[in-house]
Amino acid sequence: MSRFFISVLLLATLASCASQSELTARRLDRDHPKYNTPGCQDSLSAAESHRDIKKARNIASPVLLFFSGGLLLPVVAANAGLDTVDHVDAAKIAENCGAKPQTNSEIATDIALGAAVGVATGGIKGAGLTAK
Repeated sequence: MSRFFISVLLLATLASCASQSELTARRLDRDHPKYNTPGCQDSLSAAESHRDIKKARNIASPVLLFFSGGLLLPVVAANAGLDTVDHVDAAKIAENCGAKPQTNSEIATDIALGAAVGVATGGIKGAGLTAK
């Protein structure tokens, strides 16, 4: 398999992922009394920022992994940090807009699972996705 094909496949898979803030914003009950409050509307602006950050990460992470020669840990750590901020902001969106926010335990579990997937998919290095 060519490196180009693997890169395109990986980018296509990652590009379909939405940020947690964006998913939370989509699930909100727009008829809830809190939805139209200034606090809710201010919180919703974070969803747009996280959407843009997620798109950039989807492109940058595989590229950084490729050009670093497969240094997986820094890429996974950076993504886990950004995921944490995204999940915390998603919980604030839910709380400010009348939905049930994720608990700290649920957030930690999601972040750990995401990091585990990042480590597992880092095995693509063995499939020829390393810089030469």
